[in-house]
Amino acid sequence: MDSTTMARLRYPFPSLMNPHAEVLQQHTDRAWIDGEWAGIVPREIAEGFKKAKTAYMTAFFFPSATWERLIPLARMMLFSLYQDDVYEHATPDQVRHLRQQTVAVARGEITPQEAGVPYAPAIAQIRTDALAFIPPASVARWADDLDLYFQGLQSETTHLAAGTVPGIEEYMTMREKALMIHPFLALKEIETGTVLPGEIHDHPVVRRLKSLTVRITGWFNEFQSYDKDMRTGMGNVNFINVLAHRHRIGIDQAREELFTLHDRELDEFIRLQRDLPDFGRWTDPVAQHIHHFSFVISGWRGVDKHIHRYDPQYYPDQDALCATAGEDTP
Repeated sequence: MDSTTMARLRYPFPSLMNPHAEVLQQHTDRAWIDGEWAGIVPREIAEGFKKAKTAYMTAFFFPSATWERLIPLARMMLFSLYQDDVYEHATPDQVRHLRQQTVAVARGEITPQEAGVPYAPAIAQIRTDALAFIPPASVARWADDLDLYFQGLQSETTHLAAGTVPGIEEYMTMREKALMIHPFLALKEIETGTVLPGEIHDHPVVRRLKSLTVRITGWFNEFQSYDKDMRTGMGNVNFINVLAHRHRIGIDQAREELFTLHDRELDEFIRLQRDLPDFGRWTDPVAQHIHHFSFVISGWRGVDKHIHRYDPQYYPDQDALCATAGEDTP
C-alpha cells in the first residue's frame, strides 16, 4: 500500500506484536505447511504461503496470548489463508459443499473423514484445541461465524462467476462475512482467558462493535488488496470498484468515499467503546474484551509491513489454485 494511503488509515489503538511471532512462524512453516498440510496445494504455492507469514498476522491479532493458546489461533489463521486463496475463484456449488461439510466438522457433527474436504482435519483440530480453553457455547459461536464466512464466499463467488457487480448494501454485507474475521473475534476468549455470558455477546452494542471491527478492517483491506484484486480477476468484488460502478464516478472519487466510510465507522467504534453500557459485574471484562477487538483493527495495519501477501511478485498462480480447488468437487 502506498505511504499516502497508509498515512490516512491510522488508528488510536496500540499495535502490539506477540513475542512468540517468529518462533510461531517457524512452527507454522515446518510443522504445518511442510508437515500436516503437505500435498494439499502444489509445493510452489505452499512455499508462497510461507511468505504470507500468517503467524505474524496471528501475533498482531492476539498479542497477549500464551504459546499454548496461540496454537489453535495460528492454525485458524493458516486455514484462513489456504481456504481464502484456494477457493476465492471456486464455483458457488463447490463453496456450498465446502460450507456444509466444514461447518459440520466445526460443530462436532461429523468427523473429518466423513467430511471429505481438504481442511476438515485442521478445523477438527482447532475445535479440539479451542475446547481446552473455552466452553462448548463459545466454540459454537466460532462455528456459527465460520458459517457466516461461507455465506459471504458463496455470494462473492456467485458474482465472480457471473462477472456482475453487487449493489453497495449487498456488498457491505457480503464483505463483512467473507473477510473471515468474525471467527477470529469469536476466539478472543482464548486469548483473554475470560468467558463472557451469551447475553453479553448478544447485546446489540457488543454485536455492533464486533461488526465495526470487521468492517473497519475490511475497508483497510480494500485499499490494501486493490492491485491484487485487479490483477487476479476480482475487481468486480473490490469495494472501490463497486462504489465507482454504482455511483458512476471515477476511481479517485470512489476511494474518497471509502475513506469517508472508514473514518465514520472508526469514529462510531471509538464512541461506542468509550460509552459502553453498564454490564454490572461484567463491565470491566466487557471493556477488556472490546479493547482486544481494537488490537485486530490496529494489528492488521501493523502486520502490513511484515507480510508479502499483497506484493505482486507473491501473488499465487491463479490457474494452479483453480486446479487445486477443483480436486474435491463433489
